[in-house]
Amino acid sequence: MLGKRNALCCTAVSALTLSLLAANAAQAQETGPDGQAQANSGISGSGIADIIVTANRREESAQTVPVAITAVTGEQIRELGIGTGADLTGKVPSVFVSSAGTTRNVEVIVIRGQGQTYLAPVGVVNYFNDVPLIQGGITAIQGAPGMFFDLESMQVLRGPQGTLFGRNTTGGAVLLGPKKPTNEFDGYVQAQIGNYKDREFEGAVNLPLVDDKLAIRASFKKMDRDGYTKDVGPQAYSKAGGYQINTICGMPPEGTLGRCSPSAGFAGKDYDDRHYWHARIGVLFKPTDGIENYLVGYYGKSHDNGSGFVLDGLRADALNNNMDFSVGTLVGAATYNLNYPGTPVSLTSDLARYIQTGNSLSRQVLERQRALGARRTAMNHDTFERTKAWGLVNTLNIDLSDTLRFKSITGYQRLKQNFNWELDGSILPLLSNSPPFTTAGASAQAPDWLVGQPGDPVNVTNQSLFSQELQVQGSALDKKLEYVIGGFYSRQKPEGLQATGSFNSGTVSAGRFYFIKTTAKAIFAQATLDFGAFGPALDGLRLTGGIRRTWDDLTGSRFADDYVVAPVVEGDKLKSAATTWTVGLDYQASRSLLLYGKVTRGYKAGAFNYTSPDPLQMTAKPEYVTSYEAGFKSDFDLGAMPVRLNANIFHVDYSDIQKSAALNVPNGCDQPTRPARCAVVGNTTGLDQGAVVFNAEKAVMDGLELELVMQPVEGLRLTGGYSYIKAKYKKFNQALSGTSLQNRVDTCDGEKALTYGVPQTFDFSCIPYNLTPKNLLNLGARYEVPLSGDAGSLVFGANYSWVDRIYTSATRTEKDDPNAWIPSYGKLDLSFEWNGVMGSNFDLRVFGTNVTNKLYRVHRYPGLYTATGFTTSLYGEPRMYGASLRYRFGASAD
Repeated sequence: MLGKRNALCCTAVSALTLSLLAANAAQAQETGPDGQAQANSGISGSGIADIIVTANRREESAQTVPVAITAVTGEQIRELGIGTGADLTGKVPSVFVSSAGTTRNVEVIVIRGQGQTYLAPVGVVNYFNDVPLIQGGITAIQGAPGMFFDLESMQVLRGPQGTLFGRNTTGGAVLLGPKKPTNEFDGYVQAQIGNYKDREFEGAVNLPLVDDKLAIRASFKKMDRDGYTKDVGPQAYSKAGGYQINTICGMPPEGTLGRCSPSAGFAGKDYDDRHYWHARIGVLFKPTDGIENYLVGYYGKSHDNGSGFVLDGLRADALNNNMDFSVGTLVGAATYNLNYPGTPVSLTSDLARYIQTGNSLSRQVLERQRALGARRTAMNHDTFERTKAWGLVNTLNIDLSDTLRFKSITGYQRLKQNFNWELDGSILPLLSNSPPFTTAGASAQAPDWLVGQPGDPVNVTNQSLFSQELQVQGSALDKKLEYVIGGFYSRQKPEGLQATGSFNSGTVSAGRFYFIKTTAKAIFAQATLDFGAFGPALDGLRLTGGIRRTWDDLTGSRFADDYVVAPVVEGDKLKSAATTWTVGLDYQASRSLLLYGKVTRGYKAGAFNYTSPDPLQMTAKPEYVTSYEAGFKSDFDLGAMPVRLNANIFHVDYSDIQKSAALNVPNGCDQPTRPARCAVVGNTTGLDQGAVVFNAEKAVMDGLELELVMQPVEGLRLTGGYSYIKAKYKKFNQALSGTSLQNRVDTCDGEKALTYGVPQTFDFSCIPYNLTPKNLLNLGARYEVPLSGDAGSLVFGANYSWVDRIYTSATRTEKDDPNAWIPSYGKLDLSFEWNGVMGSNFDLRVFGTNVTNKLYRVHRYPGLYTATGFTTSLYGEPRMYGASLRYRFGASAD
């Protein structure tokens, strides 16, 4: 451990020394014959163009901002092939993107080990035009698919954003800046084709209506692509000399309760397809000098067949024990009974044969799945995903004087989501979500505002988000003091009935209904003082201080029709308040070198978990981080080669970390004297099954991030990014109790017996920190060759990203979750562009992603030795290739 820390420190010190030496040489080159510094022209001292960012809520060059930030322009987004949040993995230091165990298009961004826990707020907030995007209910989707197009820039801020930004975050923020209308007629149209029947259309038009007063910009994108994971139907899981499977244990008819019904399956269906469209319109209005109003609206709609999960582990198989009893046993026996109705097995009359048969059939399904491979699977019900989201964002800027600006940012967004997904990725009805519906029994047990009446429409998510931020931005002391003072308010609430139905253990649940309302209020202030105000010798030495006070209120209710112990919980409240802050010192040693250090306190609000079967564990407390960071940003020349090198090291103290785990509460339905409700809900497992969100006590993280840009020769640009993170728990206890399906657990103190229905506290601080790859590497190259005459230019691009192995289990040891590791992988993308084809306004692009056709996992659902007793994998895209043709008109044609 000590050796690794020394290596980390030595790497950072060596990089800093190199930068200081190079910057001294660069500074000498920046002064004219009279010894005076040359004016900054917007190009850094190395000749590498700067990107304007808004990390401090004002426009600044990225190289002068003392924040760990990766920024790319809209054109670079296109060249890098960033079309979704998932495309950021490996391309940005310390960033990993997960589906969080739900549908693929959820895209939970994890920065420095901080992302999102089931049913809790996200740790990395996506912003669209400075407004936090609305977050889903059971899934952590933000906004709608298709946000990553027609952008001015994308900025990824690493580290807690606890002072200036709308919502408190512990991990960071992703800022999507749409292209604003301009005073020129401008636009483009683009069409793309590719394998898997990829068909994409995109376009934008900018219209100046009144010169320097009124302009609008409209843009649109539509994507359709077939999936790459195919359903082969139940017959593919038959085996010569083994079980012949022609029928699956499918869902009963839609809108009805009961256990599984015979189904022929869904052979021929494709999963991991993409079908969405996204439209955007912006209106820029400048009635007078000093007043600007920018209104932008978006609408996105997505529909697909769901994600291609693949079964890759069963507890009985891992134990090599046909007498193991888990959910896998129950569903294997149910599938057997549907295929062999003449010789049924019974849980009550012939337990030993029931267990052996159920496990034997389930293990055969797993064996056949392994033979079929990662691109073929079969589901036991008809999966889909549908999302609609729209929003309006209005930004008003009023210059009150030359040194004072008032800014108002108002947002209103809506999100509807419905899905039917299958987490176990098999013909076995282990664990899945299904469309919710209201029953007469639910209406009789819970209030109408929570569950409605039979026939009422129910969505998985149907919510609105209103947010309002007010700022006063100013400067004083001849712009040596810059400050922001403001307030923020947001309210997210349901706009209709919301629930998640399930088809678990071969039994339909009509829905776990939920009503969650959250409000956040905050006041904040941040200022940066350049000590040059007190004398020229101190010019460039700056002190930044910021403070924010936040109040979060949450009210939650739920009704779970399949629970025996506590089906109704009304009006649970969670109130929290926190003071977050930042203190930093930076020094602009020269035009080419910025040194900085800072300490930041971050906070993330608590959560209401409507799927908890324990009414005493419905909420989780907020989480907190304190981040210590030091780094530099430098531009210099190595001989005639311009170089940009940015580096930083950080240490994070993380406390009350929100974690989630499966939670099964004994309900007495497996006992001789059964509660009457057991017959009503049809419970045979003896468990109320759900999940718990709780707080792990303490963790620490140490890391290093490097970003490098070099231009060895004219037209050639080489880039590199690297991050190293060492994360570990300092204290992590869990309270667990035994059930009929689980009576032992592996802990940091060895294997322990669990007592039925009696919680016991165990130490889990030794488990690997989840969703945090230790190493991430990215290498890129772009080479542009101008053609003679007016024939245009050729651009060759290559990008290689490597992601270290990742542990996906949040609550179990490696012994209990041996399948929790996602192996490391590397991925190569290539592109070729001919811009201005033969002097025209056409740009031709040919591309290939994952050109080596690497088979790699992007998510693994853990739980091998828990009561569910299975694991699944979600795989990344295979080789994709295609071509696009873009036509530029107006100002873009020049």
